[in-house]
Amino acid sequence: MRLFIASTFPGAAMASLNERVARLKPKLPPATWVRPETQHLTFAFLGDQPETSVEPLAALLSEKLQRLPAFEASLRGCGFFPNARNARVGWVGVHPPAQFEAVARAVREGVAAAGIALDRTDFKPHLTVMRIRDHWPPLSIETFDKSLRDLVSPPFRVERVTLYASELRPSGAVHTALREFRLR
Repeated sequence: MRLFIASTFPGAAMASLNERVARLKPKLPPATWVRPETQHLTFAFLGDQPETSVEPLAALLSEKLQRLPAFEASLRGCGFFPNARNARVGWVGVHPPAQFEAVARAVREGVAAAGIALDRTDFKPHLTVMRIRDHWPPLSIETFDKSLRDLVSPPFRVERVTLYASELRPSGAVHTALREFRLR
């Protein structure tokens, strides 16, 4: 089963983002936009893992995450990976980044303790909005940036992290929550 560990955010926090995205999409070249029902912030993507890994992993994640306090957060600003000139992913930022980074460290420690290898990429706190297949002209990059750079969502509380299974289907990925882990 394909596994990942992530947090989702309340509808009230996501509404302002999704309203802007709905107005923005028709103004831009083709891209693969993340459907609102699948939006999440990924702390770790584990890839294909045996079903038997879920319980030991869950125990380790629970132990690591219950040490961290819940916190207030918001969506803020936007950007591109790897950068605006070579944009492949458009994202919205999360604030405060240090709190999300602490959660990611705890998650990755739990995953490593379970003997699951992770990619070596650094965690960058963000919410992916879309993926670009073909190069966008600079005006399109600027349009995305102008539409989302001043975004500040209503505050929300980050209280839990979820272990998900992801099933790829022709209509898009379907995410199933397997376990939830509460922050202190």
